[in-house]
Amino acid sequence: MNDIEGLFFEADKLLVDNKIIEGRDLLLEILMDYPDYGRAHNHLGWIYHYKLVDFVKAQKHYKLALKYEKKYYSTYTNYAYFLIDIKSYDAMLKFGEDTLKINGVDKGIIYNQMAKAYELKFKLKEAYRYYKTAKMHSTAGNYIEEINASLQRIQGKMNFFQKISIIFK
Repeated sequence: MNDIEGLFFEADKLLVDNKIIEGRDLLLEILMDYPDYGRAHNHLGWIYHYKLVDFVKAQKHYKLALKYEKKYYSTYTNYAYFLIDIKSYDAMLKFGEDTLKINGVDKGIIYNQMAKAYELKFKLKEAYRYYKTAKMHSTAGNYIEEINASLQRIQGKMNFFQKISIIFK
């Protein structure tokens, strides 16, 4: 393991131990020497997204992670959740379309986030279709249960004719 990986895993452990500020500081230190280390950018994006709630910094770091570390698939998932959280539904749909072309990403999560974007845009039939696709691409039991709940929620929002159209499609 090289120096940068050791520092990164140390920063990751700090985050697991809920030492957020210490982890952030170590990640920023890593980026001083290795500004193109995408994994550090992903983790900083996560910190700013969920822990410090600074969406401007979160987006900056997620985008840098996507630029520099195309095969670190956690970033695609994190950024998909981020786009929904900032209500960028059209951006999520475009990001999802592009991301689904990449081998290695969790397609179940991407389809699920796209379904949420459609749901929140009140395009319920599309949302239903994407939730069904997300379910087919998922293997985790608890995640499938969450998708099943989403499918029920969508049906509850649909009018009679929308429900009929998904039954006979």
